[in-house]
Amino acid sequence: MSKRRRPTASKRVVDAKFWGPDEVPEIVPPLLEPTPDPAAVVRSLGAPPLAVDASVAERHLTAVYEEAVRAATALAAANGLLAPTD
Repeated sequence: MSKRRRPTASKRVVDAKFWGPDEVPEIVPPLLEPTPDPAAVVRSLGAPPLAVDASVAERHLTAVYEEAVRAATALAAANGLLAPTD
């Protein structure tokens, strides 16, 4: 009958190489600036082929993008990631 082997130091070294060091360097994210024109993406894609009247679909898509920018700006401000305005 064989004895149970205990984890050796070499296994711990292999684990440390795989998982990385215990000390994780602090990563400072860059500050964010909200876009002044959220509808630029909608306009750059051209007329949307979603409705008979493309301007109605474009207005709806623009409203969605503007709301997404507002929500992202609020989240960035709440977490201290919003760049100061001049």
